[in-house]
Amino acid sequence: ARGLMYRRSIPENAGMLFIQEVEEIQSFWMKNTFIPLDILFVDTNKRIVTIHTHTATEKEWNYASTEPALYVVEVNAGFSERHGIDTGDRIEFTLLK
Repeated sequence: ARGLMYRRSIPENAGMLFIQEVEEIQSFWMKNTFIPLDILFVDTNKRIVTIHTHTATEKEWNYASTEPALYVVEVNAGFSERHGIDTGDRIEFTLLK
């Protein structure tokens, strides 16, 4: 998936939700990602299992979950800290069909 590659900014309270096909250890490659991000890995119960904060920009690094995840959320760097979001928290979203 292209995700936020090549983007120079995203609105402060916006992000991108990725829905994976299988709940398993997920890994995101940050090639051509110019925005520092927080990456939240979320399991099927919508519980955050891993957070990577302030990811490096313009480096081809992989960021992986420490537990199986079905969803991945990318938000602006520091979003998790500013909103008191931590591993173990549950997030809410509704999938539209």
